[in-house]
This record gives sequence, C-alpha cells and structure tokens, in this order.
Amino acid sequence: MKKSGKVLLASLLVVGLLTISFSLVFAMVDPPSGLVDPMVKPAFSGEKYTSLVLSPQFLPGTFEQGGLVYPTGFGPSQGQFSGSGIKISGLKAGETVSLSFDYKFYNFKWVGAVYSWNGTKWVKLPTKTVLPTGDETMTWATVSGVGNGTYALIIGNYGVPPTEVPTPVPTEFID
Repeated sequence: MKKSGKVLLASLLVVGLLTISFSLVFAMVDPPSGLVDPMVKPAFSGEKYTSLVLSPQFLPGTFEQGGLVYPTGFGPSQGQFSGSGIKISGLKAGETVSLSFDYKFYNFKWVGAVYSWNGTKWVKLPTKTVLPTGDETMTWATVSGVGNGTYALIIGNYGVPPTEVPTPVPTEFID
C-alpha cells in the first residue's frame, strides 16, 4: 500500500504541474495594437448607419510589399495606414457622420490625414488634429460631414528635417 500511495501521490503531482503549465499558457493574451479603433459620431441622435472596422489587409485599394499592407498611390516611404480603417453604410441621402481616428504617432515626426476610398484611389479629406486637453491623453485625427464609404488614417514619417551646412564666405585679405 505504501508503494501504491507514493505512485498515486507522484501521479497527482505530475498532473497538477501539467495543469498549471497549461493554464498559464491559455491565460496569456495577444498584445494589444496600442491604437483605439476608429469612432463614429452621428450628426444627430437617432441617425441610423452601420460601421465596420477593417484591418488594413481588408481595406480596398491596398498593395503588399515586404509583408506590410500599404495604400495604393503611396510608396512604402510615403504613407501607410495608421491602424484600422472603417466602412460606413446605411446613411440616407444628406445624412453624415463624424469620424475620429487615434493619432498616436502625431508627435513623433508623423504627418497624416483621413482619406476616403473613391473606388480607384485614396482621396485626402480636410482633417483636423485634436490635441489632448485636461485629463485627455490621446490625439485624434477627425473629419466631419462624411457619408457612406470607406475611410482610413494614412500617415507618413517626415523624419529629421535636413539641415544645411553653412558655406563659409571667403574673406579677402588685403596686405
């Protein structure tokens, strides 16, 4: 009985360790992208529409290069999607909404605007950058008065502006 008790105890210990290791693996969550999904604000309450958040690979007008998805009409160094885009549908004629995109990289030498897909190219929309105030910590790229369509925030990095090295002016020496 002593030998079978030790075997039973050892078996329970092994099963317990396996259970703990598997439960730890299942407890891990994918890291968040760090960007908030685009948000829609109706022009008036009761306005009915449908919004669908789309990852860049599901947006229209894209191409893939080096494993990354870029907007058509932009080179890899010219522009890229800043997070997910959004498709708005179901608005009636004359109805509009406002869109807000998380502009996390605004202060890190990135410039950008909200663009609309017109079926053949991405068209730049008049975009307002809303900086954080008070307790707010996020910067937003916003556009208002938009209807049904697909929208995305496209950003590009301007990097460090080139500096010009001053050319020395020759001086004339008179003897």
